[in-house]
Amino acid sequence: MPLISCTLTGVDQQTDLSQVASLSASFPRAEFAILFSPERSGLQNRFPRLPSILNMLDAGPIRWAIHLCGRAVPEFIEAAISGKAKGLNQDAFRLAVHPNVSRIQLNFAFRRSKFALTDLDSAIHSISIPVITQEHRANAGVSLSIKAPNHQVLFDASGGRGIETSQWSPPVDGKVCGFAGGLGPESLSRALPAIKQVCNGQVFWIDMESRIRDENDWFDLDACGRVLEIAQTA
Repeated sequence: MPLISCTLTGVDQQTDLSQVASLSASFPRAEFAILFSPERSGLQNRFPRLPSILNMLDAGPIRWAIHLCGRAVPEFIEAAISGKAKGLNQDAFRLAVHPNVSRIQLNFAFRRSKFALTDLDSAIHSISIPVITQEHRANAGVSLSIKAPNHQVLFDASGGRGIETSQWSPPVDGKVCGFAGGLGPESLSRALPAIKQVCNGQVFWIDMESRIRDENDWFDLDACGRVLEIAQTA
């Protein structure tokens, strides 16, 4: 099957982890992602505090991803380059190398960042699991500059705003790629055939965040279940 993973992003402090474990058991391609930002941790519903994140990661056989945002990205890069002994004193790096984390995503806008692409490449290369960067206007040139074999690419033209797109970019040669942008229970059925067509037999994953939250911005497990039902037939 070309669709290898369905990433459901934004598990929060009110999420019933027993239901997450149940969905994980029923849908092997489900990946649940936790957002971590030092600036927004505990201040916005979709950014849980560090103790809550650590509790989530120990909640059972769930395929977890950590999405690092804001200041966590340069802190992770610095810690990864400096080595594990020093890095384990740093929250973003501790989460990235947690034994129950299967993938890491780095959310940044390179135009505004202060780290070098060579350092980013070295940091990704130093980690044993896949590390994802986003492909969008502010990251032009990043995807092709990273040579680490565990580097993966997420196409998200909406920049995390959940805006639906009608045109999907082809995957980057030699890299496993994912697709985001307005995906959710109402749009996935019509988006998946178009994504599969542009991938032309290559494996891919899908990611969604904004459209699987309720009116109070809490993670919506009912919406996640509907998404996974649709993805299961892809």
